Amino acid sequence: MELCRSKIKDVERLKRYELIIKEMLKKSHFSKHEILSCGESKWLIGRIINTLLSQRAIIKEGRRYKWRDIEKERYKKEWQDSPASFHQIKRFSREQRPREKLLKYGWGKLTPVELLAIFLRTGIKGKSALHLASDLLERFGGVRGIFEAKNRDLLKVEGLGEAKVAQIKAVYGLAQQYLKEKIKAGEIIKSSRDVYDYLYFTMRDLKKEIFKVIFLDGKNQIIAIEDLFKGTLNQSSVYPREIIKSAIKYNAAGVIFVHNHPSGNPEPSLSDKEITKDLVFAGNLMQIKVLDHIIIGENRYFSFADEGLIEEYNLKYTSMKRDDKT
Repeated sequence: MELCRSKIKDVERLKRYELIIKEMLKKSHFSKHEILSCGESKWLIGRIINTLLSQRAIIKEGRRYKWRDIEKERYKKEWQDSPASFHQIKRFSREQRPREKLLKYGWGKLTPVELLAIFLRTGIKGKSALHLASDLLERFGGVRGIFEAKNRDLLKVEGLGEAKVAQIKAVYGLAQQYLKEKIKAGEIIKSSRDVYDYLYFTMRDLKKEIFKVIFLDGKNQIIAIEDLFKGTLNQSSVYPREIIKSAIKYNAAGVIFVHNHPSGNPEPSLSDKEITKDLVFAGNLMQIKVLDHIIIGENRYFSFADEGLIEEYNLKYTSMKRDDKT
């Protein structure tokens, strides 16, 4: 794979490479996970990293990568300091234009730059909508950064007026509403990933811990979702009695617990484990099945069920009951 900017003639490929390489150039050390914030695919990021390794532009240190100083300056000059020269969208063949690609192939075939360019619609003098979209993604650190930016910060960007800022905020609002309606439609929960996908966008940026309970019927279909506890979670702030009371109210056969870690690290604390064990015991006592406890962090999550801890706590409860009888 060639990483020389001047030799990449395909505009779409050039935009994707530029977005990834610029993200890598922000730090002297980086991990593959950190580069995912630019919105590009894990596959393409991995491919570029492997090329940089083969060219000895970067060195692997454990799970992180380090730029060689000389190579970093060379890539910075070529990919960051040199002014970009991209074609206008109107010069693309019809099949290459983002809007036509979206209608023909669906959104999954488009890059974040192309998707953003579609609802920006127009650029400014000297910059196409694609170029403006790329600048926005770089300036705010990806799609998430754009959606969460304050209006006043977006309005400082040349080419963004109130109309375009309103469009950006409207798209974010619609995405959140879509997720809420999808949950209310009685979706069937099949895996921890389903839960994460449903709730990630509404929980990832909360400043305080929120403890949610998903109530399910016997077919694992969602009956209701409630926020039961807020603030720093510990055994004295999460009351199994309140959860069981709500489960009986909904006639739920099973429950899934979900809470967030504002730090971004979803690894469970000792308190998280103790709370979960107590809740599994309470569920067994009332014959309400605890299916999982999921902790949402920054672009990742921890599932007690996937890690075998729910089963472990159930076995402990069974063992305790057996010992009581003897």
